[in-house]
Amino acid sequence: MVIYKIFTISSGSVSDGATVTSFALKGAGVTIPVITVGETGRGRHQEILAVHLPKDLYAKWQENGSVKIYAGKIGKTKSGKWKLFVESEADSDEKIITVMPTMIGFRGGNSHTGDRTGETRKDSWSNREYPVFAKFPGTVLVEGTIAQGAAGRMGSGTQMVAVMPKGVWFRTGYSGRLYGKPAAHYYKWDGENLVSMTWDERQLAQVSQESENEEAVEWL
Repeated sequence: MVIYKIFTISSGSVSDGATVTSFALKGAGVTIPVITVGETGRGRHQEILAVHLPKDLYAKWQENGSVKIYAGKIGKTKSGKWKLFVESEADSDEKIITVMPTMIGFRGGNSHTGDRTGETRKDSWSNREYPVFAKFPGTVLVEGTIAQGAAGRMGSGTQMVAVMPKGVWFRTGYSGRLYGKPAAHYYKWDGENLVSMTWDERQLAQVSQESENEEAVEWL
């Protein structure tokens, strides 16, 4: 099995690794190391990704109840569910494993998509045009649901763990009241770095690159 780097993507904020916590199996009297997404409660759903830790990290997890991991390979349990096997370092840059605890706006939701396609769609109510997005390019391992309000009806969205390919833009979008925060972030793994940008930042970066190219041609 191929070993990939692990990143946490939290609504535009990217950090190396992910945190493994503890999950008690009801009725079994056993606690296991897991990565969790989503929430528990009405209108919510918490999902877990079981994690196999090497002896040294397992000891730290037992002592502290949590541990940070940075690389791993994906396999399946006997029941057919995905499982993460932690390793010391990656041996491939073709993909990455991402943990995405994506937020939602107040009384809003969220979305996980591919890049803009260049097409637009018109809203029949407001007559405004909105960009069309490609299908989410990753392989989703587990997906949970977060929500607002006692019954989860004020707003809801998804959180996930997914394997993402190299060289492909993907996006997390947020709706509802955002209080000045960006409505979306775009990401791309280039084999060395996981880039995170807003759409405006991407446009500025493109203009800057085009300007550099023009200057280079001018001086040839």
